[in-house]
Amino acid sequence: MKRTALAFVPLVMLAGCVTRPPPLPDNEALIAPKTVMVVAPPRGHDGASSVAQSIVAHYRDQTFAFDAQIQIAPQTFDLVALDAMGRRAITVHWNGDKMSSEAAPWLPPLMRPADILADIAIVYGPGDEIAQSVANAGATLSETDTTRRIAKGNHDLIVVEYGDGTGWSRTAKLRNLAFGYEIDIRSVELSP
Repeated sequence: MKRTALAFVPLVMLAGCVTRPPPLPDNEALIAPKTVMVVAPPRGHDGASSVAQSIVAHYRDQTFAFDAQIQIAPQTFDLVALDAMGRRAITVHWNGDKMSSEAAPWLPPLMRPADILADIAIVYGPGDEIAQSVANAGATLSETDTTRRIAKGNHDLIVVEYGDGTGWSRTAKLRNLAFGYEIDIRSVELSP
């Protein structure tokens, strides 16, 4: 998952609404009904990267806002997200072997780090890795310079639309059509 970052909010909100399969390994996420994605281990470049994000998630008639700081280094990924009132919502650490998280008690209890990292990978991960991960689940990835689609059969599951910018320093909108949520992300890479 070469330099991936955050898009986790809707999974927090959906945790009570989505039926989960039997417990999954730390590196597997449910991205649509009966569609499990294996999330690749973190792989930073030679140095470390720092990313700041502003996230607004929409689920049904609810809107949630979060700010996140992400640190990516070779073989490690750390994320801290705060809600609009400045309260720490979640912390995620991944060293490639194990994911761990600490969530605020006011968040739904079924949120998993792999679900957060799957949305991050889908938006910011390398296309070839995402294509392989979703192919193993019977889905396909197609992409252009401004869009990324994950589909199963003739049905789009997830659509990502990119705004101005490149890499981490750009806007993106992830629409999970399978679970009915959207995430608007403004992202800036603070250090390469």
